[in-house]
Amino acid sequence: MKYYYQIEGYVRNNIGDTLQGLAAKAFLPNEAEAVDREALSEIDDKSPALLLANGWYMHRWDKFPPPANVKPVYISVHVARTQILAEKPIFEHFKKNAPIGCRDRKTQIYFLGWGIPAYYSSCLTITTQPRAEVNHSGVGEYLLVDNVDHIVPNEVQAKLEELYGHKFTRISHDPLESDMPLQEYAHSTEERMNALLKRYCEAALIITTKIHCALPCLGMGANVLLIHPDPSDYRLDTVKKYMKIYSYEDVMAMKSTPKVTLNSKRLSKYQKFLKSIVNSSVEKGYNIMQKPVSMKLKYIKFKSLVMAKIVRFGVTVLFKLGIKKDEIGRVFFGIWK
Repeated sequence: MKYYYQIEGYVRNNIGDTLQGLAAKAFLPNEAEAVDREALSEIDDKSPALLLANGWYMHRWDKFPPPANVKPVYISVHVARTQILAEKPIFEHFKKNAPIGCRDRKTQIYFLGWGIPAYYSSCLTITTQPRAEVNHSGVGEYLLVDNVDHIVPNEVQAKLEELYGHKFTRISHDPLESDMPLQEYAHSTEERMNALLKRYCEAALIITTKIHCALPCLGMGANVLLIHPDPSDYRLDTVKKYMKIYSYEDVMAMKSTPKVTLNSKRLSKYQKFLKSIVNSSVEKGYNIMQKPVSMKLKYIKFKSLVMAKIVRFGVTVLFKLGIKKDEIGRVFFGIWK
């Protein structure tokens, strides 16, 4: 059997996508191959294969889904636009390969509202293993990690430096190079990401606006704090389960250094949950959630099936009653004016 993990391919604007691929790669045999998330239908090897299909879906979907010989394990999925589910072949593909493990609750509701069984899995990046001994001394680099999506304003950096009494070194999750073939890009960005993860382990503190800096740091046990222009952003829900998120306004109003909070019990719970699903799926060669053996996973599958029927019925009734008809029609029925 062949094994695949996915990265952002030829639409390259955030090496956090590489980190998601690395999180999947860690569970696969050494010969596992990176594939382009935006062009999965172009996998041309006809051998039986398993794809750990975690991550962000997606810029475009004219080259999706993967071919029938590739068995996807959909876990830690985030859907950016529900237009993807309005495409009949894609809808049928997801339903065939359900239940879908979702990175955030809103994505779970999207799938359930379309009648596709789904459950909350959290993000696979919380299983990231340390690349070096984790620094708990308070002595070392103070890092500020952002990218073009959420650049930390200069005044916020200045305030943080005032609060901590240290200069922060900025690190970007923007790709350094993107004009290269896929496998070369995968190798290059994986090397860079591994170097960054090592640096995060060795840092005294990491402050970031990036989900896929904060979550792997939590997984590794590094000292991390997430700040964001809009802490209510639903994409941050999976982070909020484990730690407090501060807004830029919160930072600017602070009189002392913010506390780094961590719900370690909940983090450990979801780390074990994710590892059990992925390890079992890789061992069996298919998504274990489709044929679960433990009572816990059987219950999660059953609940996802029931909830898909209930939520789909609910949105259908609301649509027919004309309650938020335009929004529900757009999100759950693919009706765009």
